Amino acid sequence: MATPGSDNDEAFVGLTEGQLEEGAQVLADLEGTAEEEDMSDGEDGGAGPADEDLEDDSIHAFEGHTEGVYAVAWCPTQPDLVATGGADDRAFIWRVGQDAYEQTGGATLELGGHSDTVCALAFNAAGDALASGGMDGRVKVWEAASGRCIQTLEGPGDAVEWVRWHPKGNVVLAGASDFTAWMWLAQTGACMQVFSGHSGAVTCGGFSPDGKAVVTGGGEGDASLRVWNPKSGECTLTVQGHPYHTAGLTCLDIHPDSTAIISGSEDGVPKVVSLAHGRVVASLGGHGADQGHMEDNSTEAVAFSRHLPHVAMSAGMDGRLVLWDLGAAVASTRATCQHEEGVTRLAQHPTQPLVFTGSVDGSVQCWDTRTGANVRTWRGHRDAVQDLAVSPDGNWVLAGSEDGTARVFSMLVGGGGGGRAGP
Repeated sequence: MATPGSDNDEAFVGLTEGQLEEGAQVLADLEGTAEEEDMSDGEDGGAGPADEDLEDDSIHAFEGHTEGVYAVAWCPTQPDLVATGGADDRAFIWRVGQDAYEQTGGATLELGGHSDTVCALAFNAAGDALASGGMDGRVKVWEAASGRCIQTLEGPGDAVEWVRWHPKGNVVLAGASDFTAWMWLAQTGACMQVFSGHSGAVTCGGFSPDGKAVVTGGGEGDASLRVWNPKSGECTLTVQGHPYHTAGLTCLDIHPDSTAIISGSEDGVPKVVSLAHGRVVASLGGHGADQGHMEDNSTEAVAFSRHLPHVAMSAGMDGRLVLWDLGAAVASTRATCQHEEGVTRLAQHPTQPLVFTGSVDGSVQCWDTRTGANVRTWRGHRDAVQDLAVSPDGNWVLAGSEDGTARVFSMLVGGGGGGRAGP
């Protein structure tokens, strides 16, 4: 069932990168304006001495956390700056590589203040601010250079599920377990919108790439996709019921041209939906183990290819990464990439048709999305990989694990050895 609402044809005022310090302009069509502070790139953190006791393909291991690492992020503008968050209620900002270690001596920035697991992290487009979301219901905004807390964004009455930044301004969006999503102005902490309408946790979502819409997905008890006008807070489209998902959504991705979304669910059958009219244009699989995912095995990650037209991908607890061809009238399986255990995350290479996956078995793997061939497999984690992030140049991939470490793996020929970073 699709319920369209009023059209949202007006975009935010566009800014190019480098103009984000004037972010009040991007909010001119929203409620209120605010002065933006100048936030410079960070240079703290590091990597340390080798650990040769166990087999480990990583080039660096961060061991500052005392419990599982559930969120990782890579700064889009500083190639060696990363962030991690974990079940120890802390986040860290640190730097990757030998050069960084020599400059900083392995120093890190510890970001305290959450009172429960830090489960979501995201850098803004300028790379000068980091948002962290916690199971304490708070979102915090940090200056990447110093680790200073700029704002604590309050409102959600339950755990924060995810955080995202507007693509053209310093506006933060977060989904929560209390059935709501919230949008704030990062610099002032002012709440700009509350998106209310789901009947379950808002488990996934984000801004459309063109900045004109907010898209959210509901988890158990809801199983709906909703599109919102970020200026008015109005729900302009609802997709729910047959032929959409039969169980709660777990993940979604919005096409780079902002015309479609792909969503994953606990039902194991990814769906592609047109954002123009809300029609389900493709149900991916659901016809047996030889076509896509095994039914009733949760899909944990989905994405449209950033490099190949009409290609999408999904990964799930059945241990499969499935590459889909959406170019024909009926979507078909392009390739199936099998893992030993369930797949928890995927992340795409920024410039090449490659995708990285993280698995319950602790491995990180790289796959060619043209052929489905395995390019590389890295080991080192002793428990499930919970999150992935890729460096802006695509040379490194960062994985956070239930084992309490974050590890960096290298795509570069001759990469390897061991390293450890920590406070």
